[in-house]
Amino acid sequence: MRKHTERNRRWTATFLGGALMLSAALSGCSGPHPSESPTEKTGEWQASAAEHPLDGLRLYLGYCFICHGQTGKGDGPYAASLSAPPADLTDKGYFDRKTDREIYDFISKGGIAHGKSIHMRPFGMQLTRQQIMDIVAYVRVLNEERPVELEKQSGNTADDIYGMSCIMCHGRDGEGDGEISRKLGIAIRPLGSDAVQAMTDKELYAIISGGIADTSRASAGYMPAWSNSLTDEQIRQLVRYIRELAKP
Repeated sequence: MRKHTERNRRWTATFLGGALMLSAALSGCSGPHPSESPTEKTGEWQASAAEHPLDGLRLYLGYCFICHGQTGKGDGPYAASLSAPPADLTDKGYFDRKTDREIYDFISKGGIAHGKSIHMRPFGMQLTRQQIMDIVAYVRVLNEERPVELEKQSGNTADDIYGMSCIMCHGRDGEGDGEISRKLGIAIRPLGSDAVQAMTDKELYAIISGGIADTSRASAGYMPAWSNSLTDEQIRQLVRYIRELAKP
């Protein structure tokens, strides 16, 4: 099987850590943080986070939907297993009372630091400042119920997209041993396996685009639909990427 590229090695190093995000109701906090969270007073936030909600969406699908669900309502496939219900990220009334800095700090420091759920892992040492800001930007999109427009001319390659959004379930080499699959005990077929490679390009495209449900649990979808965050060409690139995983 083809080994992952150096680009994916960098993504792997960046994203090592917890797989569950924003699993409890968000709460504000104060004080400095080693991840150098941005200050709204300088305008740095507005110059950065608001420009990248699409990247935030891709990160969300890769790391957050398992608890918060495809649309952020807190109804993800793992939500029922948590000791505290995941936050409803579409709750506009609640989020209108939270600043971007408060949401950022919650993602950075995690639930325990705020007296909330242990399922919310601190991401300040795993994600870059910009990546957390991008997720905050997408949280705002969810609670404001506005669409994210696809970038038709995205600079993201299949390596970028796989490393950003697929690696946590499928693993760096597509073996199905990513962080989420291991922690939740989800059996994922290796992408280079005969069963996956026997699928047609059209079938693989349909799974990436529309997602796939866990048939053992009603309304549970462990594979999110990527049609709202990836262009047709980017999905085709991922299909070609999967084909490469079968090569020695």
